[in-house]
Amino acid sequence: MVLPCTDAIQQLVDSLAARIRHSVAVDDERGGLIVCSRHYGDEDRLRIDVVLSRRLPAPVAEYLNSFGIATSATPRSIPANPSLGLKERRCYPIREHGRLLGYLWLIGVRTERFDEVVGDCVVQLSARLRERSLQVTEEEQRRRALVTGLLHGGEGSARAAGELVGQGFVGAEDEIVVIVAEAATDPGTVAAVIAEVTRRGGRDEPPVRALTAAVGNRGVVLVAGQQGVERAAAWWGEEMRRRARRRDAEGGGVFVGVSNAGRLDEAPDLWRQALLASFAAAELPELAPVLSWRDTGVYGPLMLAAMTSPELVVPPQIAELGTGSRTDSLARTAEVYLDAAGDTAAASAQLTIHRTTLYYRLAQIEKRTGWDLKNGRDRLTLHLGLKMRRLHDSGIPALLRGEEERRQSS
Repeated sequence: MVLPCTDAIQQLVDSLAARIRHSVAVDDERGGLIVCSRHYGDEDRLRIDVVLSRRLPAPVAEYLNSFGIATSATPRSIPANPSLGLKERRCYPIREHGRLLGYLWLIGVRTERFDEVVGDCVVQLSARLRERSLQVTEEEQRRRALVTGLLHGGEGSARAAGELVGQGFVGAEDEIVVIVAEAATDPGTVAAVIAEVTRRGGRDEPPVRALTAAVGNRGVVLVAGQQGVERAAAWWGEEMRRRARRRDAEGGGVFVGVSNAGRLDEAPDLWRQALLASFAAAELPELAPVLSWRDTGVYGPLMLAAMTSPELVVPPQIAELGTGSRTDSLARTAEVYLDAAGDTAAASAQLTIHRTTLYYRLAQIEKRTGWDLKNGRDRLTLHLGLKMRRLHDSGIPALLRGEEERRQSS
């Protein structure tokens, strides 16, 4: 959507470019292109790519930010970097009362000779960018409300889907993936990182849209597009995790869940997949901190079962095997052995015990449970029971109950 104030920004940029006979570009505070003038033969590969994609590649953003442009109150000259397709350029931070609103860029050597005339334009641009910032904030709030409504399900979800398509935020035939990010420490870290990551894609990333929202203390991203949606969602999930760990002073980072790809009318189910994957990533250390729904393994169906059947219990025989968290317990031995598909060599190596000791423990497991480990049905019952207890011993059931109560009350 083109905001009304963008035309005024374009006029200021075109007037400045015609006066100094250099191309001029203005970015927002996160590096996203707002407007660009005509070119005067001074453009580089980066400028052309950004004009086409409207996005600043992450490696370029890191290079530019290394010169302190985000904190500077005065113009900065940026050396050329041929490997990034970048000629020498000059950056003019646009601020109002110290608050960064965006950047004005000139490409070429000795462009500092234009500082005075560009400075006058920057003053005028600051007022227009402030106006644009307010409009973007209002637009973002409306968009986030639609994404939240879409995920909640019911009639409100269908209405939100219609508005998202009608306003051009999502295509009617798009595939979508839902990403849920939950902070181990400060939820504000999640919000900041999601905003940064979704505004800056890599140059080779597929053409997809990312709509952000917040549900409780969880950050949400709805990824939509015709192709490459799952690849883009996986990349964004990893970037969220990486950047949050760098930002978070306490080092807790975030745990990220990524749904399967689906249709717009499947959004509530995809939201649940991503939410449960983020729960599992946070509570079960054997799983990855960025976890897709398809990689939750047996825990995915067990979590769905726990949501629909709260009375789901662990078979009582499992209690005879001791605490699963103890490395020397029979429960731990049974789980490692069954995870290894009955491979005694692999299980004994992982448990760091002699194979004779493993055989003795397996005999004790059969004696205490009454199950025969040579019987496929008994093995399956034991294996599922151990996984179910792992689930029950984590914080996931309480999280699931709280999420279900929240969903029913909304």
